[in-house]
Amino acid sequence: MPMNSRFFVTILLVCLFGAPVAFAQQPSASSSGTASAALPQIPSPSGPFGIGRIGFHWIDTSRPDKYDPKRQRDLMIYFWYPTSKSAGAKGQYLPGAAQMDAQPEVHKLMSVEFGNIWAPVVSGQISSHAIDNAPIASSGAPFPVVTFSHGLGGMGFEYTVLIEDLVSHGYVVAGIDHTYTAKAVWFPDGRVVTQRNDSPPAGLSQSERMKWMMKQVSIGISEGAADVRFVIDRMTQLNRDKQQFALAGAIDLKRIAAMGHSAGAEFAARACQQDSRIHACVDLDGGMVPFAALPIYDDDRTMRQPLLFLEAYHPDNNMGGTPDQIAEYKKVKEQQLQALRPGSYDVVLHSPGIAHPSFSDWPLLFHGQDGFPETPIVLHNLDLITQFIRAFLDMTLLGEKQPLFDGHTSPVPEAIVTAYGH
Repeated sequence: MPMNSRFFVTILLVCLFGAPVAFAQQPSASSSGTASAALPQIPSPSGPFGIGRIGFHWIDTSRPDKYDPKRQRDLMIYFWYPTSKSAGAKGQYLPGAAQMDAQPEVHKLMSVEFGNIWAPVVSGQISSHAIDNAPIASSGAPFPVVTFSHGLGGMGFEYTVLIEDLVSHGYVVAGIDHTYTAKAVWFPDGRVVTQRNDSPPAGLSQSERMKWMMKQVSIGISEGAADVRFVIDRMTQLNRDKQQFALAGAIDLKRIAAMGHSAGAEFAARACQQDSRIHACVDLDGGMVPFAALPIYDDDRTMRQPLLFLEAYHPDNNMGGTPDQIAEYKKVKEQQLQALRPGSYDVVLHSPGIAHPSFSDWPLLFHGQDGFPETPIVLHNLDLITQFIRAFLDMTLLGEKQPLFDGHTSPVPEAIVTAYGH
């Protein structure tokens, strides 16, 4: 997949035909750079808290499993939360990696996904700072919550840098592994459920195929949004039950944000359109060229929360459409952003090396390979991204004034910040 490609509709339509496309450029399994160089390391989070993590297998009994009529929709949700900071803390990068690796077909899939860093992920040589089941920090007040939705063919753990940074500054992040959208999901009962791509029925005309594909796009976004809302439902039900939910009482359900990247950005945006319990929305590079920046449905629901539309700069020739389609997309995007409530922003990052995968760990894991920048550039871009996300959430959920959004011009030369809302 081209490194600068970011557009969910294009990605999903290709995936529906079974092409080997995922949410970000994939490394070549034969690449040898990582094998001979020092293994990549996740940078230490910048905030005062350490990182705890706990996983839950939750079942939405109101929704059937799309591919298995004997099951209901089930998800793995990993909560990353603040703990007391301990120097040198190291945890698994990808929980369940060893169990995945033990299944031959999944081993093959993940070896293609991660290339020659899969073995170090499985062994723990590539690690995170998340300590499983660590006690949550005592702060005197519950922590705000951010749901996070990964991109198509990705996993929440592939955003460890972004998630750990937020948690270290006092946020709880509920990372949702969207079953069948994720590359692979490991469940505690030993199942590993891999990504599924549907193909259109045979014999359709070109126009019928397009209608079928667009329907699949709508269904995919709706299901992802339903996952986000289900997680909020479960948090609400369990927030006083410490036996079933270790974080009960420690999360503030009056301060919830929904955030996602790529396809996950559209899941988060649609959930925000539907659910007033969400107080802020963060869309990371989720524009859907050539159609719209935000989901459009027959119910005409629009976002009532402030939105941060944070995107990498993409030249028109990398936007995946004809000049007329790109012009129409920009027109619709402007109309959608103008309709937002005050306190919403479009932020376009123009820093060197910025691209669609820059919001994830991929450029760090494969620095200098397959077109990814070297580590200093990667870390600089991650720092820019986390600065804007954290400032927006601090402003919308905590009520703090933020210089990044205070003026008419951005204090960061590499960012163009446009305020929206009326």
